[in-house]
Amino acid sequence: MEWTYSRTNDRDSIVRALVADAHRVDPAHVELVQRRGAPEARIDGRRIEVSRSGSHGFVAAACAGPGERHSLGIDIEAVRPFLESTTEPSVFAEVILAPQELAWFRATAGEAEAERLQWLLRIWVRKEAVLKALHTGFDVGRGGLPPADVVLNAPWEAPLCLSHAQVTVIDLHTRDDAGGEQPVMLALARNTGPLVLPRR
Repeated sequence: MEWTYSRTNDRDSIVRALVADAHRVDPAHVELVQRRGAPEARIDGRRIEVSRSGSHGFVAAACAGPGERHSLGIDIEAVRPFLESTTEPSVFAEVILAPQELAWFRATAGEAEAERLQWLLRIWVRKEAVLKALHTGFDVGRGGLPPADVVLNAPWEAPLCLSHAQVTVIDLHTRDDAGGEQPVMLALARNTGPLVLPRR
């Protein structure tokens, strides 16, 4: 499994380069097919599991390596635009958190709003990655799962998916080259259960 992220608007190139590097082929041999917004990569007709995400000029991508038979999900979110938005923590929490997750959120009631928003953003990034690894997404109109169907532990703990035992979640750590705050949050999820191809 390989992953990368970059400041770019060229989503296809970052996926193609990652797959080519992971499978030791020329990027020209990587075919990308768009299906309902999700990329699908092929090398000589063979499907390669990939996931991609974009946010405010950043793109992240992940791909399975040779012989790896699991589905992946990656998500990236720019931190500053979210924190500077008019999002209210309590409203966002009601949308994305499961009832059992609301317990840790309510326990943070005395903390600064910016801190609570960062914790919620961390949960959101992890949930998006899980939903992508499950190949459902959260568009319930197209068979997806609502975010509350994915249950995670508290955002300040090492990630653990409590609702889907076959899915492991990793926070991908980045650094700002200027030495400032991290500009993005990233999470990667791997579904080690039976491989389910994306719904098309």
